[in-house]
Amino acid sequence: MIYSFVSLLFLTTLSIAGGGSLASALTTTCSFLYDIVGSIAFIMILISSISYGISQVLPSDPRARVLVYGQNLFVGAILGIILLLIIPEIIATLIGKGSFDPTSCTFN
Repeated sequence: MIYSFVSLLFLTTLSIAGGGSLASALTTTCSFLYDIVGSIAFIMILISSISYGISQVLPSDPRARVLVYGQNLFVGAILGIILLLIIPEIIATLIGKGSFDPTSCTFN
């Protein structure tokens, strides 16, 4: 599953970059991720809160399952946001650039 997502992201980046440089491909990927991760994290946190509220009226066994599901959604959203903040700095270090500008998705 993860390999298919990574390969899909890679192919999307290559098709959008159109054979340009590595910097333009990274900028395109950055813009794509900044656009989509916030929305997905918001939806995951929303579903997590709804499932927590629903679990309060369920019997004990289904409540436990729904609570675990909601907690996993919440943790996944938080990890996605943390990775979105950390990975551009790691990439900037690996390609030899000093820092990353999140407003324009460029590496300085």
